[in-house]
Amino acid sequence: MKIFNSRLLKNTIYLYVLSFSTQLLYLITIPYQTRVLGAQNYGYIGFAVSLMSYVQLILDFGFILSGTESVTVHRNDKKYLSELFTVITIYKLICGMLLMSVMIFLCYSLSSFYKSKDVILIYVLAYWINSLVPDYIYRGLEQMKYITYRTVFVKIIFTILMFVFVKEPNDYLFLPILLLVGNIIAVIIAWLNIYTEFGIRFTFFKGEVWKTEIRKSFPFFISRIASTVYQATNTVILGLFFNGQKIVGYYSSADKILSLSKSVSSPVADSLYPYMMRKKNYRLIKKILLFYTVFMIVMGPIIFINADWICEILFGKGFSAAGNILRCIMPAIVVIFPTYIICFPVLNSLGLSKYANFSNILGAIIQGIILCIIIISDSVNVYSICISSSFTEVIVFLYRFIIWKKNKKLEEQE
Repeated sequence: MKIFNSRLLKNTIYLYVLSFSTQLLYLITIPYQTRVLGAQNYGYIGFAVSLMSYVQLILDFGFILSGTESVTVHRNDKKYLSELFTVITIYKLICGMLLMSVMIFLCYSLSSFYKSKDVILIYVLAYWINSLVPDYIYRGLEQMKYITYRTVFVKIIFTILMFVFVKEPNDYLFLPILLLVGNIIAVIIAWLNIYTEFGIRFTFFKGEVWKTEIRKSFPFFISRIASTVYQATNTVILGLFFNGQKIVGYYSSADKILSLSKSVSSPVADSLYPYMMRKKNYRLIKKILLFYTVFMIVMGPIIFINADWICEILFGKGFSAAGNILRCIMPAIVVIFPTYIICFPVLNSLGLSKYANFSNILGAIIQGIILCIIIISDSVNVYSICISSSFTEVIVFLYRFIIWKKNKKLEEQE
């Protein structure tokens, strides 16, 4: 198969344009934010953003995966796609109102939340609005260019406005406000686009569509809850124990490099998911993983040795203290790409989605046990938490890899 002429390559390129532009803007904005806001105020932002991982998870409810699959199957049925869009949007509107109520209660009940209440509540509203963007439609139709055009446009606007409004440490509140404005623009653009380009609109829907989509999404939802427990809990715990201290800012900055690894991995996994559901080209998967292994053998030691220098260059003077934190999360950085590729693109296409979902549950159990031990033994610090997270990521990767290899017969049958 000549993949260089395929839709897969085009979609992957579009998502890499998106990822590259996003990371380029990160390289511009994050160092500026850390320098202007300082470690303490940037820690407030990091704590709030970590909480948004849970908010985003509940708002999505697994629709980004189940919805993508439904759109792929019914791509020529505009009536069904309109019903699907309506059902998912209604869910997110109702769920968003409930989440906002819960967050208001928490912000005025818990002292650790109260310190960051304004930042948290504006972020909740921003993420609620962003959840209404129907990216599952573009993914299922394999039209990644629309996601790229819209997201890059909104992020450029955000970056420009950030430099205009964020001038001193107390301006940190502008970050969630500008994100909210950008997300409102994104929703308007996306809704107009799916109507004019694909004829998808709000419509009446059958109760069966609602039941079917909720039932399909629930396993993905449970899986993503588990994934969030071991991927995003670190900052929450640090915020609860050390809120207002510089160590939270140091961790949040080092964690951006792990986020970079995820953003490099995500475009390939996202474009491979619908492609593998149709083509089941496992030879291509093996070539991609082989190339990555060679790349990481070269780059991994370089990053580990120069971690202090990298953090100071990226985040500013004084952030070299984040270097050891970066070293502790290096194992997680190394396995992020293959674990993304093996998870849903490979295991789902082999009919092994239950194992893909369970791998996240396994990770949550392992991480939960380790964190309980750390807390009970009064060993809570940034290094113990980072090491536990890296250990969990490696175990999850090994589990997925072993399941794939144990089911090699399924691959040969395709």
